[in-house]
Amino acid sequence: MPPGAGRRAGTAPAASGPVPVEVVSRTAGGVRHAGPSRRLLLGLRRATRQSAGGVTLLITGDREIRALNRRHLGQDRTTDVLSFPAQGWLEPGVTHLGDIAVSLPRARRQARRAGWPVGSEMALLVTHGYLHLLGHDHETDDGTMHRLEARLLEKVARVRLDRRRLPWGTAASHASRGRTAARPRALREIP
Repeated sequence: MPPGAGRRAGTAPAASGPVPVEVVSRTAGGVRHAGPSRRLLLGLRRATRQSAGGVTLLITGDREIRALNRRHLGQDRTTDVLSFPAQGWLEPGVTHLGDIAVSLPRARRQARRAGWPVGSEMALLVTHGYLHLLGHDHETDDGTMHRLEARLLEKVARVRLDRRRLPWGTAASHASRGRTAARPRALREIP
């Protein structure tokens, strides 16, 4: 992401300090979700033993996520979450797992349809994006990613997928949202 863009929750410490989890909000109401999303990502890193890897989360709107989807995945449509696994270090000695982008307006619509809180939908989308950064792929596995997602949501975010009125993680639900496999490029590398 361009330096100085959006409002940041967290800081980018020096290479010798802790590895950052940074949240950037560029949409109305996104700042309210920055703190909980940052805490979730910190918890996910601990739970998956990836605490040495930095993560950046962009909370954005439909227009920007559609542009990212079109530019980097060739899909000219809005989606709920995109993941961009990093390829290497951002700076020497600092591992970066990658970047996640979530459309807050899309999360709100999905939460309303699913009959559960927006915070729970955000937790689901952030966890989903995070697992893609670790190399999981629900489109090619035997349900492993979905099971891990459900366990992590319950353990780290105290969110239970069985409270969501609409199913999550089935091939049909992903196809209907136009979900595609993440392309291995970090948003920081994108001009």
